[in-house]
Amino acid sequence: MAFKFRYQKVLEIRISEEDEAKKVLASKIADMERIKQQLRKTKHDKVVFEQKILEEMKEGVGAKRIASYNRFKKWYRDEINNFEMMLEGAKHAVKYARSQLMLATQEVKKIEKLKENAYNEYKFNEQKAMNEMIEEAVSFMSSKNM
Repeated sequence: MAFKFRYQKVLEIRISEEDEAKKVLASKIADMERIKQQLRKTKHDKVVFEQKILEEMKEGVGAKRIASYNRFKKWYRDEINNFEMMLEGAKHAVKYARSQLMLATQEVKKIEKLKENAYNEYKFNEQKAMNEMIEEAVSFMSSKNM
């Protein structure tokens, strides 16, 4: 008689859920990295812009140009703040996805442990049955010889 785990379908579902949780986590990490990259680029662009402003200020600029610079500087600050808020949200999403993966992994491990215990019990019962058959055969042979 071959070993058949009673909860095999449940195990397969749990493994599927674990795989899905891994995909979600990978997606969330990729989103977070994309936002980090955009934040770095925006910060770099702001520094370049501020250097350009300083160079032009040395040459002398009018009031309209200064007002325009201030609007751009405010836009960069706002963009950086937006990316930082998005980054915080992405970090929370990654943290949540990790916790979901951890729960899914724990579920798989629980069912795999049940499967292992069931298999060990199956092997024990098979060995016990084999030993009983051997004992019966030996006692049958010894009773025949007498």
